[in-house]
Order: sequence, then structure tokens, then C-alpha cells
Amino acid sequence: MKGLTTLGGLAKGLKGGLAAMKGIKGGLKGMSLAVRGLGKSARGMLANGAKGAFDRLAGVVRRGGSDPVDMATGKMFLPLVDTELPGLLPLAFVRRVESGYATGWWFGPSWSSTVDQRLEVDAEGVVFVTEDGLLLAYPHPDAVDSPVLPETGPRWPLTRSASGGYTVSDPMTGHTRRFMPPSGGLALLERISDRNGHTITFDYDDQGAPTGIRHSGGYHLKIVTDEGRVTALSLAGAAEDGSDVVIKRYGYTDGNLTEVINSSGLPLTFTYDGRLRVTSWTDTNRRSYSYTYDEQDRCIAEGGEAGHIALTLDYDGTDSDWPGCRVTTLTTAEGAASRFVINEACQVVAEIDACGGVTRTTYDIHHHVVSSTDALGHTTAYTNDVTGRPHTVAHPDGTVTRIAYNELGLPTALTLPDGSRRWFGYDERGNRTTETDASGATTRFTYDAAGRLTSVIDALGATTLVCCDAAGLAVEVTDPLGHRRTAHRDAFGRVDLVVDALGARTRRWWTVEGQLARVQGPDGAEQSWEYDGEGNRVRHTDAAGGVTTYEYTHFDLLIARTQPDGARYEFAYDPSLRLTKVTAPQGLTWEYTYDPVGRLVAETDFDGRRVTYRRDAAGARYPAPTRWGSRSPTGTTSWAGWSPRAWTARSPRTPTTVWGGGCALRASTARCSGSGTRAAGPSRRR
Repeated sequence: MKGLTTLGGLAKGLKGGLAAMKGIKGGLKGMSLAVRGLGKSARGMLANGAKGAFDRLAGVVRRGGSDPVDMATGKMFLPLVDTELPGLLPLAFVRRVESGYATGWWFGPSWSSTVDQRLEVDAEGVVFVTEDGLLLAYPHPDAVDSPVLPETGPRWPLTRSASGGYTVSDPMTGHTRRFMPPSGGLALLERISDRNGHTITFDYDDQGAPTGIRHSGGYHLKIVTDEGRVTALSLAGAAEDGSDVVIKRYGYTDGNLTEVINSSGLPLTFTYDGRLRVTSWTDTNRRSYSYTYDEQDRCIAEGGEAGHIALTLDYDGTDSDWPGCRVTTLTTAEGAASRFVINEACQVVAEIDACGGVTRTTYDIHHHVVSSTDALGHTTAYTNDVTGRPHTVAHPDGTVTRIAYNELGLPTALTLPDGSRRWFGYDERGNRTTETDASGATTRFTYDAAGRLTSVIDALGATTLVCCDAAGLAVEVTDPLGHRRTAHRDAFGRVDLVVDALGARTRRWWTVEGQLARVQGPDGAEQSWEYDGEGNRVRHTDAAGGVTTYEYTHFDLLIARTQPDGARYEFAYDPSLRLTKVTAPQGLTWEYTYDPVGRLVAETDFDGRRVTYRRDAAGARYPAPTRWGSRSPTGTTSWAGWSPRAWTARSPRTPTTVWGGGCALRASTARCSGSGTRAAGPSRRR
């Protein structure tokens, strides 16, 4: 991990460096060199990073219940989505900060983002800098239109075009990124396209600063920059009067992103240390969380101001059962310790929970899962192709699922463990045209020249007609009986008006962040919702004028709900954000107890009756004997301590089995899925 200390004096030079950029007249080359002088090149990051640190997709990174920290590298990271506009080719504007990351441009050295995507070309080859912090190193292509693969990581081919630019293709999604011919060793992202010809185009000024992102479906994101930093993001023409709507504003201190302001007008703030690592964030409700690091930019402690998710982390431990591997130990505020076994490729090959349960995972060199073994020793094995698509899945009971693919990498046949098969057909652009089930019944789909759905024909020949907008979103549906339903979408692609087959109109209004603010039904009755700066619903007014209010604490945990009749429910949590108590309006309490891993092991209802749960090593639970007639947290009567909101399911042993909260009460052998009754709890998002 050598060389990271070169960041120590970086902050001191940022302010002067940014000011100097105002006078740059040398075009992209001059701009790029000035910006690169404020941080590291991608090649330099790879040289100083651990093997596998920068080429793992998000699904491979293990955070272990932290907020979040990569258990393999110790790096704190935080991915954020500023806006996401729907379509066949979705347009998302994202950012991601990571401790030790230093090759960011437009939001400061510590951040990767949508507008930071680029190729860095040098004597050794080409490095793709992605929007989510990946750094993929390629050799130079031997010739034009001769693709090469990255040394490690996702199998995304890089191709050099006759124009001097490059393309990077993702076989899984069918998306292709086209980069401009390099200038000064840098190639900026020009366009993203899909197989149907939908595009996302990036605009730059004559100095190479991003000015906008245009979608072929009509979306236009406008970007404002100042002194080499993005300061505002807007959606063109999104207001009712046709003016632009500001989505986010960004503020900086010495070149580091320190404020992000949404439509609430309140800031999410960040602080940094001298090595440009985020040391804390404070949300729009003024609740903070902090991080402490070692000299290798690894997070060794983190926690909220009220003690929520307070963790310590130790790295580079060893275990004789895992020779050649290192061990990361995560300890919670309650003293529960989990261990993560990491190999030389930054892959977590084993997780040992606080109760001693061990789960194992094996990978290939490109981080595709080859096998997974649960704490009971049950192994699922995968046979993958070079891109990571599974062709066979061998289950613990000896059965096998098989998947066949076409030349585009799309599944054409699925054989399930019971031998039944499903088939799928596609056109030359990868649009699914047929689905055939195990009985031979086929559903057909048709599309227009842009890959937008135009009809669905079921196995009996009944046809549903669909009309889509330019982005590929449905705006009109006519069922087989001729009943037509239409929808209008706002500038963000959200449905704001629905007209049913009888002409009844329902209107919807949305916040900038995409939350429902108001609904007006066909009869004129209205409902409305209000939210805080974190997006938590704080007030709901129903059609009768009744008001329900909601209160929150740290990490957006719901702590109280007051209903229109004045009834108030209160909720309490432990430091790990687990619901521990519900207090009803009468003062009665319903309490929950957890084991060191965080699994529910007991609950005591409003009448003082206690239910305990036994668990196997993999965490599956089943209820211990208890009295019938307990009341749930909402005051209703339950069976065996479970909610009476039952549903029916088919069991191999009985034709119909009645389930309550996941527990089969009438099956010949009672089994439980483990999803018992819980009070309506927190939304763990920030």
C-alpha cells in the first residue's frame, strides 16, 4: 500500500490549483493536466493499491453490516444517486466517495462520478475509470476493431476505432461506451448506447468541462461547473412553466465536496482530513456519523453521534485454518465480533459470524462466484462462462439448473431441477420476442424500430396493444377487449396523469426526488404527503382530512407514528438499528431480543407472553411451544405468537396448508420460513 502518503499535502495545494485553472486556454490537454495535478492518475492508483482492490463489482464487495466499509480493503465507501431517469436505457447521475481514492475530477479527488468516466492512455496500456470507482487496466489493442479484455475484473471488451477513439462494451447489459480520441493521454466519454440505438450523449465546453447529458428519449441534464468542480445539476424544462428544475447543488471547501443540497434547501455535509478522507457526514436532519482511519487509509472505527452502528475494525489478522489469508475482525458496540477471511485477490472467501457460523465462497480470478457453502455445509456450485454467466447451478440436494444462451448472452433455455423447461426467443437486437412455458404455451412480444414494446399476444391469441414514449415508457395500453388506458408522464418520466377506459382521471404530483406528494382521484378527493430532507414521510393527510404524522431519529429510524384518532405508537432500537420495542397507545409494550448475529430469538407480546426461537447454524428459525391467543403489535389476535394475516400455500404433504407469519400450522411437519410478525419498522436508508 505504498505511496498513499503523497496525499498528505494535497489539500494545501488544492485552492491555488483550482484558481489557476480559471486561466487555462490550452483546451482539453491543458485542462486535464491541471486537474490531474490535483490527484493521482488511475495507473498510479493501481500501482499503489492491493491486488483486486479496484476491479471488483459492487456485488462482490462485502460490507459486513458497516456503514459501509469494504471488509477486504478497509476502505470506507459511500455510493449516492443524485437522480435516475427511467427508460429502456436508464439515465442515472451517480457519485461515490472512497477513502484512499484519489483520481476523481469533478467532485474532488476522493469522488468518482458519472462525469468522471474516462480512459487514461499511457505507454503500458489503457485504464478505464468508471463511475463507481472501478479501475480496469487493459493492454493496448493490437489493431483497429481488435478487442482486448482487462487484465482482471469484469469481462468488458475495449476496442480501438478507426477514428482514434475507443469503445468499452458490457456484454451483460448490451451497453456500449464510446470515448473520444485521446488528448494528452485522456479520452473523455462521448456516448453510451444500447442495442436498440438509444443513446446518452455527454456535452463538454471547449476546455473539456461537462456541460450537459442528453438522452435520445428527451431528457436533458444541465451541469454547471466552476473552478473545475460541478456546482449544480438541473433537468431542463422540467418545471410547469418550462423552466429548468435544480436537482442538486454542490459546495466545496479547498476543492473537496462538503455540501450537497437537494430540493429541501438543506445540506448533506462532509468533512475531510488532510489525506482527503471523509471523516464525517451530517445529514439534512443534522445527525452525524464519523470515521477514523489508520495510515493505510483503512477505517478502524466508525459510529453515529448517538452510538448507532458504532464499530471497530482490525485488519491483517491470521487464522491457522486459513493459511495464506488475512482476517478482518468487525466488533459491534455490543461486543459481537464477526470475522472475514480474505485471500490475496481481495475476495472474502469466508465469513465467520458472532455465533461461530461459517459461510464459504470461492471465486475465479475475475471475481465470479464458483461455489457458496452455508453454515450447515450445504454447497451450491456454479459453472460460468468467461463473462460470468452461470450455465449450470448444482444445488445442495444434487439437482441441477441449466441455462443456455444465444450469441448476445441472453438466456434461450432454462431447465429447472424437476426437468421442466422454459424457452425464450429474441430478435437481432436482443428484445425478447417469445416466452414458452413448460406446457408449451407461448407468449409473443412485438417492438418498433427503436425496441419499444408495441404488443403482447398471449397463448390464446389475445392481444394487448402498447404505445410507448421516446424513452420506451408505456403511455397507452389497450387490452384485448379494446379498453384503453392512457398515462401522461412528467419531465422526470413519472406518471402524473392516468385516464382509465371510462375516462376517469387520476392526477399525481411528485417531489423533485421522486416521492409522491399529492394524489387527486377521479371523484376529486385528495391525499397528500410531506417529507423531510432525507426523504422520510413526516405527514400524510388522507381524503377525509385525517392526518398521520411520523417522527424519526438517527439513520432515519421511525420512532413514533400518530394516527388521525390520536393513537400514538412509539418504536425503540438498539445500537445496531434493530427494532427492540413497540409501545402502544395504552402504554403496553411488545419487545424483541436478538442473538449476537442480530437474529430474532425472543419476543414478548403486549400481554407479557414470551415466544422464543431456536435456530440452526444457518439461522433458520422455528417457534418454541407457546400459548395461543397472543396479540400482535397492532392489537390483533395471533396464532402461536404470529400474525393472523395468513395466506395459503401448497405443501408436498398436504393439499392446502394455512400459513401464519411464515409458519405452517396445519402441515404434517411444521416448518417456518423465519418471517415472523414485526412492527412496521425503519427504512434503513440515508
